[in-house]
Amino acid sequence: MTTTVAPPTVPGYVNWFVTRLLRSPLHRVMSGNTMLLTVTGRKSGRRYVVVVRYVRVGAVVTCFTDSKWWINLRGGAPVEMLIGGRTVSGIATAVEDRALVVAGLSEFLHVTPGDSKYYGVRRDADGSPNLDDIRGAGEYATMIRIEDAAAR
Repeated sequence: MTTTVAPPTVPGYVNWFVTRLLRSPLHRVMSGNTMLLTVTGRKSGRRYVVVVRYVRVGAVVTCFTDSKWWINLRGGAPVEMLIGGRTVSGIATAVEDRALVVAGLSEFLHVTPGDSKYYGVRRDADGSPNLDDIRGAGEYATMIRIEDAAAR
């Protein structure tokens, strides 16, 4: 029987600090895998700025969340990314298919192993993310795929 490890919550002051760092000339300390994503609410029109870790493959930026802001991306929506010190536009889509989320999260955690703790994913003896834990995290995480307009 596998026990799911509860992921830690990130204190608000951490996102406050990271937001300021990513907007500063010192952004290179974190901007290789952390960005600010601006999403507009479909009903309210309010702009939400969230700190997310990402992986880029070509023109596609992939990130994950367990927060509800992703609902604004259903069916595709324009977003802005402050990525690598530059603001770029893209079209973001929330991927809700659990099998795709689990596969994507597995790849993501292979590239960013330090993020395993944020999803409650333990590491196996060989250092790889535990697949049962990834399946558990895939039940509450949502994968966001963003087509970067500038990279096309």
